[in-house]
This record gives sequence, structure tokens and C-alpha cells, in this order.
Amino acid sequence: MTDSESPSNPVKPTSAIVWAMPEQVDCLKPIFEWSGVQVIGAGCPVPAQSGTIASAFGCAMHDDLRHVLSTESPDLILLASTRGFAQHDAEQDFAALENARSREITVATLEPLPSRPGVLGSPGWGDPTGMKNSPELAVMVPMIRQSRLIDELMTMLETFGPIRSMSISLSAPSVFGSLGARVFETMDLIRTLVGVPQLIDASYQSAHRLGSSSGIHPLPGQSLRDLEGILTSHLRMPDGRGVVLQVTDQVGISVFEMSILGSDGQILLHDQGFKRFDERGSLIDSFELATDRERDPTASRMSEQLIQLCSGVGPIRAPIDQPSVIAMGHAALLSVRTGQGETPSTIRKLLMEV
Repeated sequence: MTDSESPSNPVKPTSAIVWAMPEQVDCLKPIFEWSGVQVIGAGCPVPAQSGTIASAFGCAMHDDLRHVLSTESPDLILLASTRGFAQHDAEQDFAALENARSREITVATLEPLPSRPGVLGSPGWGDPTGMKNSPELAVMVPMIRQSRLIDELMTMLETFGPIRSMSISLSAPSVFGSLGARVFETMDLIRTLVGVPQLIDASYQSAHRLGSSSGIHPLPGQSLRDLEGILTSHLRMPDGRGVVLQVTDQVGISVFEMSILGSDGQILLHDQGFKRFDERGSLIDSFELATDRERDPTASRMSEQLIQLCSGVGPIRAPIDQPSVIAMGHAALLSVRTGQGETPSTIRKLLMEV
């Protein structure tokens, strides 16, 4: 089967205020253009650079994100950078997000919010145990699970049978979000396809030590936010199945690849589509996206998802299981720090004690 349709722009022009770093401007401008979004305001986590961002977009300048969230009324507020936000004064920042939601302002973010388990249990964020389905205060984009490619894959998997093993590789330039963002979206995909792992054994190489021959292992911070480098991990499911994961933000162009093994054969997937083979190696089905090969795949997914957010039209998908995905990401970080496998259930128990 083939995909002959490409996303169309929202019916009416959509206004947006963007919060970004200078190095993100060149990648964001074409995404807004493809999505039919008009930038009417811009600012930067570094107040002295807010004028530079606004000038680049040719729009009004803003230097106070909390004020923007609480008082401005664009259709969309995009947090391309969340540096310093929801960290030192999390409750007031969450209140500003809640204010925006109460005024029906869509807030999207390139980074997971929250990014630490302890913050997830803060007042105003919702139920940290996941027992209640609290709506997201900020919608993360792009999310690989919420792409057309994975929608088609999910349909294919209905007749594929149980997944026995899986490998995933996702890389994207850091202008589209940190390594932590890539960890978050791949953990969300893994949880959806095979569930929450029993054990995660991970290794990490920081952006500042790539290619180093030193035997010293650099350690990530306590948060998914601002994480840079490469994370490789093996995830063991309770029934013995395994997932191999490699993610990085240290590349110049995005690449997504996945291999799925099952009793009925194999599925090989990449950014432009996938092929399904039976147990004898014969091709029995395939899917190809009609995409512009000149566009970075992550940029294309982000444009697709912004269009859906702004138009309110798109597939109905299960919400992100925020506590489970955060627990999986932090189990990987904890494994790097301890040098041994760690359990997401340990992190989840800490959430329930908040």
C-alpha cells in the first residue's frame, strides 16, 4: 500500500508565539511555513537575546514566558526551548501553563514537561500515580508514536502477531530537542508496542566526550532536560523479550530505523516507510510515505503534528502514559549512574510516595 496524501495546512492562518534559542530559528521558520502558522511574537530563555529571536521572525518581542502564558492569546505557544522553565519555581510555571489551558491556548513543547519524577508529583501537575487521566498542560512535539508512519505500523501489527524482539534507532539534530526528548519519545513508543520493561541496562556518552578513548564514564544529570550525547540501552520485558535502543541528538540529519521480529516474520521500518516479510523472507506487504525527501524527517513530523494541533483534526490516539514513560527514562539514567540494570517500577514507587 502507498500513501498518496500529505498533510494540508489549517483552514485559517494560525497565530503563534515561539520561545526559542537563536540556533533553532533556521529550523523552525520553514516548519511554521509548512504548517501554515504565522509567528506574531517571539522570545528567548536568555532575555538579552529575545530581540534577536523576534527580529529573525519579524514579529513582536517577548521576554517573560510566564507573562506570555498568562496573558497573551495566540492560537499556539511553542516552547522550542524550556531552559530554566518548570525547574526553580515549578509551581508558578505550572500555574501559568494551566492559565493558558483554561483560555484554550494550545501549548506545545520540544522537551518533555515535566522532565523529573519529583516534579511530576508537584501540586497542579495532576495525578503522579497515573490513576487519573489528567490532560497534558503542554503537548510534546514531535512524538514518533503520533506520526502517520506509526499509525500505519499499528494497523499492520494487528495481523502480525506478538512481537518477540525489537531494535530502535532514533537520531535527530539538537535543534529539535535534547537527547532527553528523544529518550522520552522512544520510551513512549516502546511502552505502547511491548509494555513497560522489567529492567533497563543503559550506557551513555556525553556530547563533550564523543570519540574519547578515556576510560572515565561521564554521567548524565538527574533530569531528561538538557541531556546531550548518545544513550544505548537494553530493555528486558517481564516475559523475557528484549528491546535494543540507541538514541542521540549529536547528528546533522534525522534518521529513524526499527526492526521488529515475530513468529510470523519481520518488519523493517525507516523514515519513509516499512516492509513486512514472512518467516521465509518473502515480501508480503509494504507502506511508503509520500514525503519531501529534502526535508529533515523530524521537521516533517513536527509540521504534521503542529497542523493537527492547530486544526483540531487528526487520528484519535491513546494519551501518553506520562508516569510510566518518565519512569522508564529515569531508570535508564539511573542505570548509567549505577553501572547496572535498574527497574522502572522503582522510579514509579517513588512517584507514588510524592
